[in-house]
Amino acid sequence: MVRFDSYTPGTAADEGTYGQLERGEILFFPNSPFELSGEDRTFLVSQNKTDASYHKNISYRPAQDRLKGLSQKDPEARRRMGQVMRDYSRRAIEFTRSFLPRYAERWRVDYASFRPVEEEGRQLSFRSRNDLLHVDSFPTRPSGGDRLLRIFTNANLSRPRVWITSDNFEQLAHQYGREAGLPGEPGLWARFRNQGLTFLSALGLPVVPRSDYDRFMLRFHHFLKENSAFQESCPKQRWEFPPGSTWMVFSDMASHACLSGQFMLEQTFFVSRASLLCPEKAPISILENLAQRRLAD
Repeated sequence: MVRFDSYTPGTAADEGTYGQLERGEILFFPNSPFELSGEDRTFLVSQNKTDASYHKNISYRPAQDRLKGLSQKDPEARRRMGQVMRDYSRRAIEFTRSFLPRYAERWRVDYASFRPVEEEGRQLSFRSRNDLLHVDSFPTRPSGGDRLLRIFTNANLSRPRVWITSDNFEQLAHQYGREAGLPGEPGLWARFRNQGLTFLSALGLPVVPRSDYDRFMLRFHHFLKENSAFQESCPKQRWEFPPGSTWMVFSDMASHACLSGQFMLEQTFFVSRASLLCPEKAPISILENLAQRRLAD
C-alpha cells in the first residue's frame, strides 16, 4: 500500500507512483482528496435505514446521467440520491484526471456505484460473494484488454471498510492460469460464436460479445472464488479504510476481498493499454505471453 498522508490538490502522480499502481499496489488517501460533505454522507446512511427498497448496489451512469437500482417510491429521495451520485462521480473523475493525467485522454469513464449493504454475513452464491479473494471482471461490460481502475470512498460515518489482498494477478496467472482454462487457439465453433455475437450486437440485440481475454478473466474470477484451497492457504494482508478515506487500485491486478463495511462509493474507469507506463504488466499482456497468441483485437 502507498499512503498519501498530505496530498496537495492538483498534484500529479510521478512515474514511480504509476508503476506501483499498475503492479497492483493500493494508493491510499486517509483523507479523501476530493470533497464528500458530511451532509451527503449523512443522507447516504440515513436513506438506507429508512428505505428497504434500496438494492444492494445503486449505480450511476455518467454518460447518460442515469441512476439505477433505486426505488421509484420516493421522488425526492431519488432526486437527492441522483445529485449525490452525480457530484461524487464528477469529483472522482476530476481528481483522477488531475492525479493520473496520462490515462485520461484514452480512458473510458464507466459507472459509479453506491454499496449501502453491510458486506459481513451476506448470504450470496460463491460467485457473488465479495468476501472471497478475486480479481475483477465485469460480465456485462467486457474490457477488451483495457484495465480496470477503480476509486473507492468510505462514506460510513463511524466504521472502517475492511479488505484483504493476496498475490497479484501476474503471480496467480502463472500459478493457476492453465488450471483455470487459459485458452489455446480458438476452435471453429469458438470463432463462429464470436462472429455471431458481434453481428447480433451490431444489430442492437442485447448480447455481449467477449474477447478470449474477457472470457478467461470472467472464468478466472469464478475460479478463484470457488477454489477453497486458494482461499484458505494463500498469503493475506489485511487493510482498514477508515470513514472518509479514499483509495484506488487496478482491481484486475490486485486480488482483493471485502470482509466488512457499509456505505461505500466507487467510480470505475477502463484505462487503455496504450496509455500505461508498464503495458507489459497489463493482465492481457501477461496472458498473451502465457498463451503465445493474441487474446483481443
